[in-house]
Amino acid sequence: MVSQPSHTYGLSKNLFVSRKASGDSIVVGGTGEDNTRWTRVLSYRAAQMLWFNLAELLYPEKSKRIGGLITTAPLRGADLPTITTHTAVDKTEDSNFEVTGWAGSQSWVIKLDADEVRRFWSALDAVLTPIEWSEQ
Repeated sequence: MVSQPSHTYGLSKNLFVSRKASGDSIVVGGTGEDNTRWTRVLSYRAAQMLWFNLAELLYPEKSKRIGGLITTAPLRGADLPTITTHTAVDKTEDSNFEVTGWAGSQSWVIKLDADEVRRFWSALDAVLTPIEWSEQ
């Protein structure tokens, strides 16, 4: 049996992505279904995997080229509860996307519609990739 997430933000919008000043982690956030703002801190590796998993679902024809752009990022211990170290993305039956993140023993979930997930992926792309991959 899968445990329930610690935080469920529902269908989210107005997502943003930024790099922390230290450069070793990424901040993502948005507005949840109940209009409450939320933010989560992701390790650089978790952000890369989120970017890659979204790209596989959104741009399957380019996923092999995209995978080659992931740089090696250090793993961060799962015992650090304030930072998300692992993420997963699933497409739901209603054609939305569900993003799950794990931070230590806690987890969080957001849902994104087709338009918002593309904007979110583009924001991740702008922060994580220094080159234009789409023309390669």
